[in-house]
Formats: sequence, C-alpha cells, structure tokens
Amino acid sequence: MSLSQESGSKQAQVVKTMTVFAITWPIFIEMLFHILMGSVDTFMLSHVSDEVVSAVGVSRQLIEFTIILFNLLGLGVGVIIAQLLGAQKHVDASRVTASALTFNLVFGLALSLMFIVSRDLLLSFYHITPTIKENAEIYMMLAGGSLFLEALMLTAGPVIRSHGFTKDTMIVGIGMNILHIVGNALLIYGWFGLPQMGVAGAAISTVISRAVACVWIFILLYKRVSAPIRIKYYVQLQWSKLVAILKIGIPAGLEWLSYQLSQMMVTRFVSFMGTTAIATHFYTNTIVYFFMVFGMAVGEGTEIIVARLIGAGDKEKAYHQLLRSLKWSLVITIAVIVVVSFFRYEVMAIFTDEPAIIQLGAAILLFCILLEPGRVFNHVVINSLRAAGDVQFPLMMAIISMWGIKIPLAYVLGIHLGYGVLGVWIAHACDEWVRGIFHYLRWKGRKWQHKSLLSKAELQADSLSG
Repeated sequence: MSLSQESGSKQAQVVKTMTVFAITWPIFIEMLFHILMGSVDTFMLSHVSDEVVSAVGVSRQLIEFTIILFNLLGLGVGVIIAQLLGAQKHVDASRVTASALTFNLVFGLALSLMFIVSRDLLLSFYHITPTIKENAEIYMMLAGGSLFLEALMLTAGPVIRSHGFTKDTMIVGIGMNILHIVGNALLIYGWFGLPQMGVAGAAISTVISRAVACVWIFILLYKRVSAPIRIKYYVQLQWSKLVAILKIGIPAGLEWLSYQLSQMMVTRFVSFMGTTAIATHFYTNTIVYFFMVFGMAVGEGTEIIVARLIGAGDKEKAYHQLLRSLKWSLVITIAVIVVVSFFRYEVMAIFTDEPAIIQLGAAILLFCILLEPGRVFNHVVINSLRAAGDVQFPLMMAIISMWGIKIPLAYVLGIHLGYGVLGVWIAHACDEWVRGIFHYLRWKGRKWQHKSLLSKAELQADSLSG
C-alpha cells in the first residue's frame, strides 16, 4: 500500500467511526475544566475579599477580550483542517497547522507585551476603587503577560480535535486545572509555609499551569497529526490557506469581539451600581458558565462533523446533523438549569455569605431558565454556519442585536428604570433570543450551502511531497 493510500485509509476509518457524542463529551469535559480554572480563582479569592474577586473579574474580562483576538486564527484553523482532512489532504493540513502557529505566536507575544506595559491604561476604562485597581494590575501583568502561551494552545487544540483526538485536549485541560488548583492553594493561602500572595499567587499559578499545558499539547500535536509537521513549514507560510482561515476567523472573531465589548460596556454600567452589584455580577457569571458549557461543547463537536461532511461534499447530511445536535443540546441544558434553580441560594452561598449578594444572585439564576435556551441556539447553530463558511451573517446579527438591543436596553432597565443587575441580565436574554431565532432560520433556509471556503481544486487529491 502506498503512503497516500495508507493515509487515506486511516483517515476514512476515523471519519466513519466519528460521532458527535464521541467528539463532544471530551470537549465538554475540557471546557468544564477550563471554566473551572476561572471559577477556582473566584472561589478561592472569595475567601480573601469581595474586592479581590472584583479585581480578578475585571482583569479576566480584559484577558478574555484578548483571547478572542487569538481566535481570529483559532476559530478558523479547526474548520479548515477538518475540511482538508475530509478531503484527504493530510500534508496540506500539517502545513496549514505550522503556518497558523507561527502567525499566532507573533501576535501573542505582541499582545502579552501590551498587557505588561499598558495595564494602567486598559483598567482606566472601568469605574473601580484604587484597591481593586491595584490588585487588577498585578493579575494583568502576570496572567496577561503570559497570554502568548494561550495563543499557541488555542491554535494547537483545534488541530488536535479536528483530527478526532478530542480526549487528548480534554486530558490536558484536566491536568492544567489540577495543577492550577494546587498552585492556588499553595500561593493564595500560603500552605506549607509559603507566603500568602493573594491575587499575585493566583496569577503565578495561572502562568505555571498554562506553561506546562502548552508544552504538553505540543507533544500531543506532533503525535496525532496525520502527516509530520516539518520545521520548514513554520517559515514557509501557506498564505492562501491562512486567508481562508481568516475568512472564517476575522468575522467569527469580530462577532466574539462585539460580544465581549458589549459585555464590557454592560460591566461598566454595573460598576456604577457599587461593589455589591459588581461582585454579584461576577459570581453569577461564574456559575452561568457551567450552564453554557454543554451547548458550547455540542457546538464545537458538531462544527467538526459538519466541516468534515462539507469537505467530503455531503451537505445534506450536514444539514440534518445540526438539527439533531440542537435538539439534544436544548433538552440537556434546560434540564440542568431547572435542577440548579432549586438550589440557587445554596449555590450562591458557595461563593459568599453576604445576604444581599446571595439574594440578588439567586434571582438572576432563576431568570436563567428563560435566558439559557436562547443562548444554546447561538452556541450550536453559529458553529455549524462557520463550518459551512457562512460567517458574515452571525457577525451582522451580533452588531445589530448586541448594540441595537442589549446595550440600550441594559442602560434603560439597569440604570434609568433602576432594576440594577437584574435589568442588565434581562437585556442580555433579549439579545440571545433575537440572535438565536435568526440563526436557526438561517440554517433552515440553507443559504449556507452556497458558501465556499476552499476551492474544489484545494479539496481534491492530496500532495504528499514534503
């Protein structure tokens, strides 16, 4: 058997046995532990003070905003790799992987430097107390200064998952979080005679766990790719494929950028409501991430399957796959929210013993029964639209709905009418449902079937020359 036949046979077997469930459950566990990493900081620092939690919450929002910029490639590379693998173009997939890693490393180093030298300027956006700002600067300098490692992981991870090895990235996520929890315990609380470092300890723990995970994921990347990644590929950039990646990544990244900017604006509104409102907002956001994780995992798993099917030319099967994934994601997400709503006071009490925060946070958690189903539509459908190359429509909807509905409504309900943080969350729900319905109708209308990321020539016979 020739190398081409052997590679094609191996890949065909992977595609044949690959199901949404088999791909999604490791992504779900990985995302769960990734969210846990931020939640662990919130939980452990809540035993220090609510002001410290607010400082880390503000800092993480800025860091997450930057991570979206890394995903300009990360969001697109997984789709392009999956389409190339579906078309049996293994060497091209490895070349594209190396090009994307080089691009995001340079970009990551530039943004990490920005967090180190411009942290004061970045924090000036928020209306926060001097104590919160001082702690936020410490976290941003350390955790933000190591973001280039996140840029590499956000590129390598989708490549590994697109090859079907979602368990690998899951194991890295679990290992990274275990290391982070241990590091937090040692450096925040000063276990075993170490100094109690508070926010600085949480940031240092984040850097160490991130560095270990980055090395680990690169070892797995070289082990799992279907064609070897040669050193020369890192300098021989595949510009045509990078352009195709950015055709997905830029609109998808701008969509997430719009979301994050709108969330930052909403947080700015909340910051004028006082420390209790800020702390409640971040505590409930931390909890709600766990509601979101299943829909996000199903969205990513379905995206890989849909991209593979489109690469293989089977758009009809891709259409029905999304509808099945959406149904099960809605059922499970709603079930989880209903169960948590019965224990909403107890859940809030995990983070704080302040009665006002617990009462307000519990009301928001109950309201999430209405919010989260709308968000599921967006998580699941947008990913599949992206896999098909239909990336302009979600961006257009993000701009119209977030800035035309959520921001004005958050101001009117939260500040003008005095509903506070709950008013802000009501505005958020309106935005999610409007976008979710329109995205679902877009998929049902099948306009995405006429989109194209790679030409027919690029999805034909593999070149095995290295």
